[in-house]
Amino acid sequence: MNLPISIRQLCLLLMLGLTWLPTSAVGQSAEELLREINERKERINQFRALLNDPDQTTRLAALDVMLKSEDPAMKEIAYGAGFSSADDAMRALALKGKFRELTVLPLTLSPEDDPTENEKKILQQWADIYRFQLSDFDDSTGSFTFRGGDSSGRGQVSGTGMEFESGYCRGQFTLGDGASLVGELRCQSGYQGRYIATARLQ
Repeated sequence: MNLPISIRQLCLLLMLGLTWLPTSAVGQSAEELLREINERKERINQFRALLNDPDQTTRLAALDVMLKSEDPAMKEIAYGAGFSSADDAMRALALKGKFRELTVLPLTLSPEDDPTENEKKILQQWADIYRFQLSDFDDSTGSFTFRGGDSSGRGQVSGTGMEFESGYCRGQFTLGDGASLVGELRCQSGYQGRYIATARLQ
């Protein structure tokens, strides 16, 4: 006797139902849930194909829609494709999308060659992390404000780069391989020093 769905599919439905299915789906039958999953899978596959379209405009439009989707799987696929793309326009769009969602950005610090005593002290004080909390992000201009690190400040996302300036420190970064910002942090006054900095975005 052929059952409508397999035990493996039922287990998959249970796991997925606990993570993303809305409360209204609780009363649905297994067949209805499986149909929803298949429809969702088909939609994701269609957008995935558009991300590889020869036309850049199509790729960018698909990426933008996926990044603004409420579907977490759709967004993760979009970030993966955007950050790993050879097209800087795709990478720039992914970077802006990530800043639209970020609330906290931790920058991992390490000293330049032959660090000064003050640089060693500051790195120890910060535990090798310069962390700031984004207050707001303007999607149209790429500008943002933040609080943390050494004080409050302002920043800008432009193309595949990001820079910011606070009361005592200034940072300049570009997208490295994949979803990583790489650059340096330069500080003055009591935080005097120059530090290599990186941030993982995914």
